[in-house]
Amino acid sequence: MKKDMLLGAALAGLSLGLAAPASTPAQEPGEVKCYGINGCGSHASCAVSDADIQAVRTFLGSKDFDMRFGKSESHSCGAHAKCGASAQILNWVSAKAGECKAQGGLLIEEKGDKKVAKKA
Repeated sequence: MKKDMLLGAALAGLSLGLAAPASTPAQEPGEVKCYGINGCGSHASCAVSDADIQAVRTFLGSKDFDMRFGKSESHSCGAHAKCGASAQILNWVSAKAGECKAQGGLLIEEKGDKKVAKKA
C-alpha cells in the first residue's frame, strides 16, 4: 500500500514537471536570436519551430539548406536541440547583433503571419 502511494506521488510529480512550459532564456539588451552559429544542445536555446526551419530553407534555397542544416527537426527546448550547425542542425543562441553578423548568422522575423529569414 505504501509502495503504491509513493509510486502515485512520483508519477504525479513527473506529470506536473512535464506539463510545465519550457522557459525561454532571457536575452540581454542588444542581443538577438541568432540562428545557425551555435554549437551543441547545451549552448542552444529553446524552440525551433517548423516555421523557423521553413523560413531558413526558403531564404537559403533547398540545396544550400540541406547542405548546412539538412538534419534539422523542430524542437521545444535546448535540451532537445542535439548538436548545432556543425552537425547540420538549425538552432539559435542569444548573441550581440554584430557578433551574429560576423559569424554569418541568420535572423528570423515575423512578417504578418509568416516567418522570414535574413542575414544578420
